[in-house]
Amino acid sequence: MDSFEEKGGGSSDHSEPTNRDGLTVKPDKPMPLSLRAFKWTLMLSAAWVLFSRPYNTNELSHIAFLRGLKSAFQKEYGVVVSHSMYDKHREDPDKIWNRLPVSWPQLKDTVITWTPCYVEKECARLMLPLDYLREESLGNSREESSGPYTGIAMLRVPAKVPQEDPTYGGPILFNPGGPGGSGVALINTHGDQFQHIVGEEYDIVGFDPRGIGQSTPRVVVFPDEAEGAAWLMKEPAAVLFNHSSDAVAGQLARSTVYNTLFHQRARHAAQYASTASVARDMLEIMKAHGRDKLQYWGFSYGSVLGATFAAMFPDNVGRLVIDGVMDTKSYYDTLWHKNLVDTDTGLSMFFEACVEAGPRQCGLYESSAYQVKSRYDSLMDNLLHRPVAVSSINQWHSSALDYGIIDYSIVKAVIFRFLYSPYMLSPGMPSFASQLSFLLSEIEQGNGLPMWNVLKSGLPYFTCSCTPNAPKPTLRHPDALWTYMCGDGEVVEDTAEEYAEYLAHLNSSFADMWALRGHCSNWKVRPRYRFTGPYGGNTSFPLLIIGNTADPVTPLASAHAVARDFNGSSVVLTQNSAGHCSLAAPSLCTAKAIGEYFREGKLPEPGTVCEIETKMFGDDLSPSFSSLPMSEDRESLVMEALRSLNEVYSMPDFGLAREIGPRIMY
Repeated sequence: MDSFEEKGGGSSDHSEPTNRDGLTVKPDKPMPLSLRAFKWTLMLSAAWVLFSRPYNTNELSHIAFLRGLKSAFQKEYGVVVSHSMYDKHREDPDKIWNRLPVSWPQLKDTVITWTPCYVEKECARLMLPLDYLREESLGNSREESSGPYTGIAMLRVPAKVPQEDPTYGGPILFNPGGPGGSGVALINTHGDQFQHIVGEEYDIVGFDPRGIGQSTPRVVVFPDEAEGAAWLMKEPAAVLFNHSSDAVAGQLARSTVYNTLFHQRARHAAQYASTASVARDMLEIMKAHGRDKLQYWGFSYGSVLGATFAAMFPDNVGRLVIDGVMDTKSYYDTLWHKNLVDTDTGLSMFFEACVEAGPRQCGLYESSAYQVKSRYDSLMDNLLHRPVAVSSINQWHSSALDYGIIDYSIVKAVIFRFLYSPYMLSPGMPSFASQLSFLLSEIEQGNGLPMWNVLKSGLPYFTCSCTPNAPKPTLRHPDALWTYMCGDGEVVEDTAEEYAEYLAHLNSSFADMWALRGHCSNWKVRPRYRFTGPYGGNTSFPLLIIGNTADPVTPLASAHAVARDFNGSSVVLTQNSAGHCSLAAPSLCTAKAIGEYFREGKLPEPGTVCEIETKMFGDDLSPSFSSLPMSEDRESLVMEALRSLNEVYSMPDFGLAREIGPRIMY
């Protein structure tokens, strides 16, 4: 074994070999030449045996061997071996997920096998019972499960302290919402930022719920991507129930077609995918980590998942944060009739911010918020009756003519999407709010091309091709969204008249964007394991519940309703901002409360309201750092993490089944 000593100062005629920590390496006594030759012959022979067989064996053994080979080269010859040999495998997600060693918690004393993946992340697949009810009916214990199984994909940012360290906090599970959002993708992209917020002593773990992403079996209605894209392109951006005689009936008919396809093609996997099953999966994931109590941070639909877990397993709550909270009973009743309570408040905040920003930053500027609203209303009314035609040379394919129509439903969908992330900023670029305001002012003048170009950017350009390897058109399709939202809830059998009445009673100018209930009409696939309440109870530790004052789809009132479900033992933290979930705007106050809750079990005082560190049209505020007792270094890390999340992270589009252009406009 190498021994180390600190490097001394002063000059030297020769440089001592050092390791990556700047410590001098004392080389071992040279090995005899014959033994060195034998050692390398043995290692190279082992390499031939290991890599000559098909690459479907334990990926970890390949990576470990390559690392050992690298270490041996560096030690004996002073040669720096590139990471690329094993990084090539480590960073190929398809190879990693298809060939991961699986972990079987049914076997006693089995630990999760984590494999290096992506960039400084670790991946694992945990095999869990596909049908918990079957296992219970057979009287099988956790160790006696006989299958079939679901393979839950997990990805983590490991804690910066070893598990033996007394400060190690264990894993925190994350769910990004949706339903259908990938926890693996969330943590792969933003896990480092979350770790800065909650503390580097925690493993940050994302998982793909059953049927979603890299977990198996997947719920897939359109196995051919072109077929799925073609279907989705016909999806209207809004159900204009007040302006079209057949809009409601048309949506119900379209839903009947899709739901029939879903039953024919996806029912075998979908019947085992439900929020109740995922809640049980989270308990098993924690047990596989050697822990009985859940640590969790869930956003949007993730609040339903978190509240469901707390109701099903109240004695297994360790730390549980739900952020952007849905009314749990409304969700399970397939109603979603309380979600738009604060949507128009968020739009009003945009009008007020426009006045404050002035004409240089807001293209719809007028001297009062009322006048900005009048200008906006006039613009939308004109679009409803006079859509804007667009025809131009495609800016990405100069040989092609680009053409289309900017109409009311498209612009309404863009504005609704904006209300999810109204404070989004990027260094050196105009704010999301500023760009949207000038796009609207161009449409006001009859020029739809700027908006069209924004909507087209980042989306595939569809052309026919006979080339076998030509890229296929792809658009996100929400098969997993409807699996959970329709399967979890009560059966919907509305007539067109009943559904139109439901939309009319939503009491929001964005009711035509809220077509969720109609999608579940005549849903045929019912999950085997379905939660039906009660929706609260007394938990082993209080929940931290977070709501924004003007969240477009999860109003603050729902946060308070869920807190009451848990007998008032939980605390609602209010963030004074628009946007969906607390990450819509950076707030050191909110981040501090979340960090203290996880690390110390400390809840904010009831009635706490946190301010934010930004404005909708840019220009950072000056936060009151004196009220935030955290170290300067930690404060800096947290603020940088919040800014980074604000620049690039957007919550999954709860309520938006169709992707409307790119998520950021720069």
